[in-house]
Amino acid sequence: MSPEAFTADRIHREIKKLIMAGKFTPGLPLTVQSLADEFGTSTSPVRDALNRLVGERLVETQGGGGFALPEITKRNVYHLYSYHADLVRTIVKVMVRLEELGSPPGFVVNRSAHGLALAYATAEFFSLMASCSPNPEHLDAIVQAGERLAILRLNEGPIGRQGEELATLWNVTRSGNRNATRVAMWQYHRRRLLRADQISLAATRMT
Repeated sequence: MSPEAFTADRIHREIKKLIMAGKFTPGLPLTVQSLADEFGTSTSPVRDALNRLVGERLVETQGGGGFALPEITKRNVYHLYSYHADLVRTIVKVMVRLEELGSPPGFVVNRSAHGLALAYATAEFFSLMASCSPNPEHLDAIVQAGERLAILRLNEGPIGRQGEELATLWNVTRSGNRNATRVAMWQYHRRRLLRADQISLAATRMT
């Protein structure tokens, strides 16, 4: 692999991290030259990284070869949470090896989780749950959906008590009670579907 390819891979990781942390305004352009200046490289690896992010649906192309973050609307927030709920429902039907879930992080149990830490813990939980499926495609799908949900998870304040909710969800899932897990998962997603407009509004105002 060429040095430039290594650079593109590093830039891809860094831009993805910034997107998921809400450092870019949804819907606004991403300027290739500005990013190249920030990373101290040429525009070529930046463009390669952004095209890769387009494939992951974290970035969109614009007319004339430009790039931008996707806009956040109530409609696409609702659809993304609904899609995640469908994935989780499928995984719950087949998951095994629940001991691999382990216990929820202490800061979640102690209800001190907030912001980025809680968003990371939520992504970790769903990835661990998907790892309990015998189908590896489930893990890939959950990780990709989680990356697209990251900015929304940073703005779930209207829901309230997310740390307590996550700890309960984590413990119910690892108990092995499949029916209780299905109910808890539906309640988790239903709360977000009902507040899709509030979450979308908060996400568009965060930067």
